[in-house]
Amino acid sequence: MEDVKQTFEETLKFYREEEKRLVGLLAALPKGKIRKKRINGEEYYYLRYRRGDKVTDEYIGKEIPSELLKKLQKRKVIEKKLKEVREAIKFLTHSQREIGGIELTEPLKEFLRIMTKEKMWDEGIEIVGAWCFALYQKFLPIRKYPLKTQDLDILIPYPYRGKAFNLSDYLKQLGFEEHINPDHSVYYTGFGIKIEFLAPQLGKGRGESPFIRKLGISPQMLRFMNLLFMESFELSISKGIKVRVPAPAVFMLHKILIADRRKESGKMEKDLRQAIYTAEFILKTPSEYQKLINLISEIPRSWKKRILKTLNQAKKILPQEESIINSLLDEFDNLPHKFDKK
Repeated sequence: MEDVKQTFEETLKFYREEEKRLVGLLAALPKGKIRKKRINGEEYYYLRYRRGDKVTDEYIGKEIPSELLKKLQKRKVIEKKLKEVREAIKFLTHSQREIGGIELTEPLKEFLRIMTKEKMWDEGIEIVGAWCFALYQKFLPIRKYPLKTQDLDILIPYPYRGKAFNLSDYLKQLGFEEHINPDHSVYYTGFGIKIEFLAPQLGKGRGESPFIRKLGISPQMLRFMNLLFMESFELSISKGIKVRVPAPAVFMLHKILIADRRKESGKMEKDLRQAIYTAEFILKTPSEYQKLINLISEIPRSWKKRILKTLNQAKKILPQEESIINSLLDEFDNLPHKFDKK
């Protein structure tokens, strides 16, 4: 499994190489701003720039060369990009020093610690949903989007064939209260948090949630959850505590798939923002971009159609993110499908 340290190193290397490339491009371009002076009734143009502590006005002529304007405009674009790259480098180096700094309530720490100690993450169990995105924002250079959620969603493989450990008994021992939904799935509340267990719905689903005897819980069965198992990695979030989360490309595609199933427009926008902000990181990171390409080639045709439809809707809901959305649409349009599943 991919370790987050490798992801950091690859991402940091990419941004540092990009910084060098942009600095080299700037060195070959003129700098400064064009200033107009009126002398004896005539207009003359100068290029003003700073050289050390001295401000220099370099004479251009009575007209501004179009080629100079193009180069100055190009410089502005590159300088903006360089600023973004340096901010990403600063974020990454800062985040590496802060690994494990996520604040957690003590009962939740104990729950995640026992999950780590019992190696339950090795059984394919994952943290998904808004908490997963919050972890991305903590450990990866993903644009900030404040999420207010008390729900910790834990995804269980189904059928579950892993190690036996009674999650229900342990949560109740910690002081969490068990609740039962109408479909017999369970969730736990306490200490300002709600812990829900989810599993992939197989086929058309069934009326009641199945009881997983090995874990002592009945998860809520949902569509498209099996996508989240396609690739994942572990994060060390505190001393003695690890968690498993889906790879960003997997998370992003899943968020797009479920967005149009939301009954409330606010929740749909929330899903789309998480997806687009994650996509922005993926498209800039070679290793994550390759995962996205591989996933697009493997997902069923019906899922691809659903994703394309939702992305086109997203341009109306998030018009300011149109350039990122169009980049995603291009990836789907340019890559032939390996599997024609329906």
